[in-house]
Formats: sequence, C-alpha cells, structure tokens
Amino acid sequence: MLRTGKQYLEALDDGRVIWVGDELIDNVATHPKTRDYAQRIAEFYDLHHRPDLQDVMTFVDEDGERRSMMWFQHRSKDDLRRKRRYLETVIRELDAGAAPRTPDVNNYVFLTYMDDPTPWSEQSVGTGGRDLTAGITAFWEHIREGDLNAAPAFVDPQTDRSRETAQAESPALRVVETRDDGIVVRGVKAIGTGTPFADYIHIGVFFRPGIVTEQIIYAAVPVNERGVTLICRESTVKEGQADEHPLASRGDELDTVMLFDDVFIPWERVFHIGNPAHAALYPQRVFDWLHYQALIRQAVRAELMVGLGMLITEHIGTYQLPPVQTRLAQLVGFHQTMRAHLIACEEEGFLTPGGLYKPNVLLFDFGRAHYLEHVPRMVNEVVDLAGRSALIFPTEKQWERPELRKWLEPLQTGPVGRPHDRLKISRVIRDMFLSDWGDRISVFENFNGTPLLAVRMLTMHRAEMAPSGPLTDLARKVCGIAPPEPSGDTAYSEQAAYARRQDARAAAS
Repeated sequence: MLRTGKQYLEALDDGRVIWVGDELIDNVATHPKTRDYAQRIAEFYDLHHRPDLQDVMTFVDEDGERRSMMWFQHRSKDDLRRKRRYLETVIRELDAGAAPRTPDVNNYVFLTYMDDPTPWSEQSVGTGGRDLTAGITAFWEHIREGDLNAAPAFVDPQTDRSRETAQAESPALRVVETRDDGIVVRGVKAIGTGTPFADYIHIGVFFRPGIVTEQIIYAAVPVNERGVTLICRESTVKEGQADEHPLASRGDELDTVMLFDDVFIPWERVFHIGNPAHAALYPQRVFDWLHYQALIRQAVRAELMVGLGMLITEHIGTYQLPPVQTRLAQLVGFHQTMRAHLIACEEEGFLTPGGLYKPNVLLFDFGRAHYLEHVPRMVNEVVDLAGRSALIFPTEKQWERPELRKWLEPLQTGPVGRPHDRLKISRVIRDMFLSDWGDRISVFENFNGTPLLAVRMLTMHRAEMAPSGPLTDLARKVCGIAPPEPSGDTAYSEQAAYARRQDARAAAS
C-alpha cells in the first residue's frame, strides 16, 4: 500500500507511552509538543501521492503494485541513482534536511538484513537452533506492506568507560528470559531519534569492550508494546510561530531514551542474539545505507548554505565585493566536494552478495568525514557574511505595525529584492544556525552514525583497509615485497567473509 498522511496520523493514537520533558503525551498526533513533527512525517507520506512526483517517489514492483521508493532494491548503478533522486527529493521537499530521520532513512538500514540474512541466524547464540532468516524476510514484507516506519535504536547508555567490566553492569538492554515463543528483554536503549513518531523500534547494538552475550540483541518491537516507555528530551519546537521560525516551528523529531520493562519479543521479530563477535562486525555495515543517505543530505545542506550566503550578500549589497566572493567560493567548493564524493561513490560501487548495487563505502564515509570536519567553518562563514542581518531584524508583528514599518522597512532595503524577503532569509539563517533547534540539528549531524573520530576509526576496520589487504598491493610492488601468504591468518583474511562481502568489490573477489 501507499500510506497516506491521514492514515499515518491515525495510527499514532495507539496507547504508546511517551514523555516529552515532564509531560506525558496523550496523543502524538495532536499534542502541541509533538503534533508539528507528526504532521511533517504525514507530509512525507503525502509526497508519494503527488501526481507530479509519482515517477520520483514511487515504483511498480514485480507484482504490478505501486509502492514507495523507500522499498526499492537497486540492482544497478542506474537503479542507485534513481534511489538517490528519491532521497534527494524527500530532503528538498522537507526543508533541506531539517527532518533527518524520515521513514525512508530508517527503513533503508534493513537492506543489509535482506541482502544476506543467513549470517544473522547462523552467527546467533542462544536461539536453540532456530532459523531467524524467515523472520527477517517476514518483517521486511510486513513493514513494506504497511508502509511502516521502523526507527533504529542501537546506542547503549554511557557507562563507566575506565574499565571493561562496567558494560556488563550497565542498565543496557539485555535478554532476561528465553522462551519457546520468544525472548524477554529488560533495560535501556540510550538514544533513538524520531522514535515517538515511528511504528516500530529497530533494536540493535554497537560492540563495546566487555559487552556480554545477553546484551547482543537485534530485533523489532512495536512502539506501543506493553512495557515500553519513551523518555524524550525537552522539545525545541517553536509551536505556532511559522512566520518567525519557518523551520523550528515545523517540529522537533525528539531524541529519546527507551525503557524496556520485561518486554516480550516473539522469535519472528528477533534477527540476531548472543554473539559479540558478530556485533563487532555488523552495525557499521547495517548503517552503510543510512550513511549513504547522510552524504546525500549533507550535500543538499551544503547547497543550502551556498544559497543562503549568496542571497543574503546580494540583499545587503556585498555580493560583488572580491573578498566576499572569495569567501562565497569556499562555500561553493565545500558543496562541490560533497557532490564529488556522492557521484564517485556511486560510480565506484559494487554488487553485494544479494545482488544489490552498493555505493563505494570508503568514498561515502570519507565524504561524511569531510563534511563533519569542515561544516563548522562553513556555518561560521554564512553567519559572518550575514552580519547582524542574522540576528537583528523585526518580528512579523512589528513589521505589520504601520508606525514601526516606516522606520523598519528602510533598514531591510538593499540593492535588490523586497525588504520582506530579507526577513525570510534572516529567519532561516537564524533557525538553522543560531537557535537551540538548529544546534540540535548540528549535534545530530555530528553524532548520527558516529562522530568524526569514529568515522575514521571504523572505516579503518573495513576489510580492505588491513595492511594485508589490497590497498598495499602497489606499495608492495614498488618496494619489492612479496604479497602475504594465503594462509588465512592475516588481518585481512581473518575478518569474516560475510562481512568482507559487504565492504567492497575487491574484498568480495
């Protein structure tokens, strides 16, 4: 089915237990602290019903059913570019990435399970020999048929990191009972973004030294499941202030701590349990698809920064000045570099074990690293080019008062454009870069799927980055060093073959 925004909003009234700040939310779709973002996700679903976007937002599957492109499995480079056009369209239609975790992003991570489900079952410990692959496939079909939204929750609480034994003592989610019909879990997942607005919580885990087998859980739980409570941070939404806050008034996706009080998960919703070695290999490979989308979002965000810088300097009459153009050129170069990483990762992609065309992992990961390293300086450039225009401007009600307008309008008048347009540009710059709402978006980009240091560190854990891997072949040849013996005991060959096949074409050959 192609879910509508109305159907989505109706589904949110399902008894889920959600706290935002110190307030218990009765209905996510109608409460002032949550309804704006719920409406934004409803807009996401309604985009799929726009006739002018039908070929971009939807596809016809092998059974003749028209579906959202978020379920499209790209088998070629052209397919991947088609998927990118869809992801870009969602980002652009929803304010250039002001809503980072829409359903298309959340559900994208399930491609890794579907692409090669067997290792998830075979590498599990404590299943009593059950085959979990059927449940993986069935859950994909379930969320696809309902056009549902499964928000990932992989991060555990920040416990004492001075000793490995602290992880085992932490309140992190763990299996407390194994039954014939499923497992019972208890504990906490520390961060879920947009979880109050999802249909399912996609539970996973990142490996940490000292993690115990009971804490290794990959599964799906309905948000309204008995025993699940969501504790959200204070909202930054500027509710009812669309004129003053064009972005911040449209909702806050809310970062959430999730409590699981003896929650039952049937085996058909369990994807993997019990194996820390598997957890050490796989989360980054699950999130590869999310990180490709993150690079797309960051490229669009870079484009927005270029546009804002050009518009505000044009309005205040500084655009033509050589020093200003030099600074604008830095923003343009930043944007073009992001585009280069995006195009290159698609061009240098490879086929996964399940036949998906996957973009080059190193190119999109180092593209994300480039963004994280340089975006603070680019933001500073936009704000500095705007000068006081980014903060000192009248409110809409002040602007509408005739006795004030006659004084205020000349202050917003430049060589081009209407004075009120400058207010609109200034408000977007303020919301995006100079507000608590915008700061939260910035923090999200920094930590979404790992911060800069972790991006680099985890990228070096990829199979092809080992000194015994293919990236040293040329250096060995130039130095006259023989290639490593195919003994199976090198850092490259020791990594599980099923993980290597998710990294690169060279690693799979």
